[in-house]
Amino acid sequence: MNNILFRCDGSLEIGMGHVVRCLALADKLSSDFECKINFLMIGSELGIKKVKKSYAVIKPSPIDFNYKNWLMDSIKITESNILILDVRDNLSINDLNFIKENTKIKIVSIDDPEDKRLASDLLFYPPVLQIQEMDWSGFKGKVYCGWEYVLLRKEFLKKYTKSSTKSLNILVSMGATDPLNMTNFVIKCLKDIKKDFIVTIVLGDGYKFRNDLEKQLLESEMKYCIKVSPKNIARVFSQSNFAIISFGQTAYELAAIGIPSIYLYISSDHEKSSQIFLKNGIGLSAGQFKESKKIELKTSIMELINNPKKLIEMSKCSRDLNVSNMELISNKILLK
Repeated sequence: MNNILFRCDGSLEIGMGHVVRCLALADKLSSDFECKINFLMIGSELGIKKVKKSYAVIKPSPIDFNYKNWLMDSIKITESNILILDVRDNLSINDLNFIKENTKIKIVSIDDPEDKRLASDLLFYPPVLQIQEMDWSGFKGKVYCGWEYVLLRKEFLKKYTKSSTKSLNILVSMGATDPLNMTNFVIKCLKDIKKDFIVTIVLGDGYKFRNDLEKQLLESEMKYCIKVSPKNIARVFSQSNFAIISFGQTAYELAAIGIPSIYLYISSDHEKSSQIFLKNGIGLSAGQFKESKKIELKTSIMELINNPKKLIEMSKCSRDLNVSNMELISNKILLK
């Protein structure tokens, strides 16, 4: 039996995308391959609380914390033979090489832009342009990049039937935490569009601006419903005609179930990562998030509202991508 350690975090500041995709992989490895799973997590209880529903979480001692020693000790205590990293916290390549040499553990890293990736045995990336720009000098492991290497929860790998309602359904989802309150910004834009549609607003447990949002909605004439951390979020997403989202893990989830999207970005890196979505005709860009982007966002919204044929074409392009092959990913991780 394989003992696997996951190292990730989730918080209001960094969001929950790393936790969500690690849980998706952990569930696959646990249920289908009988692996024993433990998580290593630091800081925010938001991410830790979510993981603890399914797996044991090891937290570091707050006294004299040493990152390298904590990893080493955790590997030995759990007798783990695989370490899966999904962190951007400047863990050094020297520390990771030291851990490898002294524990003989197999190291897997997810969508890793940091130098520590060079110490990994396996690297998995979604189809992003950035890996072509990285320095790979001295790397001896294997890199896998493509739509099939996106980590998704199993509910996003199913097919869903849309309800028979004739009203256009626009999904608004800005992640589990939405620290910039992009949801409120999008609602302000939608308020100004005098068309017949329903807005489905999906919020996470970490959303802190509910009062402001409800005030905006009460001042509007829009038809809407709010769903907070729905049990089957994929089914909720699948009922929309198109989505307005903060680019990130949600973009891949929507692509998997064939929902066209309009993307707002919180960083230039996210904007670059979205280029493959735009190239494949499955989404539109509304630019980096700023209040001044209202016109750009409204233009994109109107383009999709007024062009149902375009929505059908975008949905078909999305379904043709075959996003996420968790079986393939798991087999590569477990290969001796």
